[in-house]
Amino acid sequence: MNDIDDRVFITLDSQDTFYFSKPFLRAFEKANPLITYTYLLFSLNDKPVALAITQAIDISLGMASEKVPLTQQLARSIQCYLSGKKTHTLVCGNIFLSGAYGLYVKTGIDKRSVYDTLSRKLKKLSTPKKPSLFFLKDFNATEDASASIAEKEDFQSFTVEPNMRLRLRWKDFDSYKNALKSKYRVKVNRADTLSKNLTVQSLSASEIRSNKDSLQLLYNNVTSKAVFNTLTITIETYALLKDAFKDRIIFKTYSRDGMLVGFSTAFIVDDVLDAHFIGLNYEFNKTDAVYQRMLNDYIRQGLSLGVKEINLGRTASEIKSTLGATPEQLRCYIKHRRTVANMLFKPFVRQIKMTEYKQHTPFKN
Repeated sequence: MNDIDDRVFITLDSQDTFYFSKPFLRAFEKANPLITYTYLLFSLNDKPVALAITQAIDISLGMASEKVPLTQQLARSIQCYLSGKKTHTLVCGNIFLSGAYGLYVKTGIDKRSVYDTLSRKLKKLSTPKKPSLFFLKDFNATEDASASIAEKEDFQSFTVEPNMRLRLRWKDFDSYKNALKSKYRVKVNRADTLSKNLTVQSLSASEIRSNKDSLQLLYNNVTSKAVFNTLTITIETYALLKDAFKDRIIFKTYSRDGMLVGFSTAFIVDDVLDAHFIGLNYEFNKTDAVYQRMLNDYIRQGLSLGVKEINLGRTASEIKSTLGATPEQLRCYIKHRRTVANMLFKPFVRQIKMTEYKQHTPFKN
């Protein structure tokens, strides 16, 4: 990232964005050295018009394959191939974010044509280690209108868990609660009651660094329960982001009797509060409703900031829907380097299904 001239971001008009700004990208690259980052610059008439961000990682697909309802014979074959095997994968996007953060296109440039070029060039990209899989991630309906052109290059699409988003239309938390049906309001109040002995603190960059070992353990508790996980983010990432973006980075800890039992993070991006990763002590979560309190606090924070929307992210979709969040569907694209392997991969990809959940309607009519 340091090799890219600042003038490139100025020409692209991305210097004032959040997710495609140089300080943001540099923080993730510097704090997560196990990932190989490559940046692809697209030019028109010798002027930059688009920037793609790729991450090269080794991932295990064995656990994911066990969750796919394939025929027994095919399932055994795929699981035998994938079990204990790490697959070198080139991801266009950011594995630590939920959303289409792999390609920035300058206003006025045809985004679909850039995705067309990207999907054709990825396989030819010179990297220290040849990837077996190419992965384009997390497109909502708007982005997918452009990204879907990758199917021309034999990329196969599948849906993943949605982002859960809550539009804010209340002046404060009490107004929000009054808009809820009785049983959902009871749940919100119960979480606040159970968590009343928690101490909540906002951390500075230096405080994040001072507590990074304890915070990393809390985060690892959460990722260890994931069915499909790639790499764990380092806590230093947040300290670097806090250095660069100050109050736009929210890092809160939850303590009980002086002991850290959880943390939550979020980014303020324009008029949206984007929830990011959390960490939990699951024993205290049972008794003190730490996670549910975090969700309540995201809503409090969003209302206090005056943002229009909160993106509560992926996972725990049903719990988030009880707070009024609704799903933003996301689609990904994947392709194997070898033509024959890609054909054999198709039945596996077709049957990837997102986790089913009940979508609640908690608000009064």
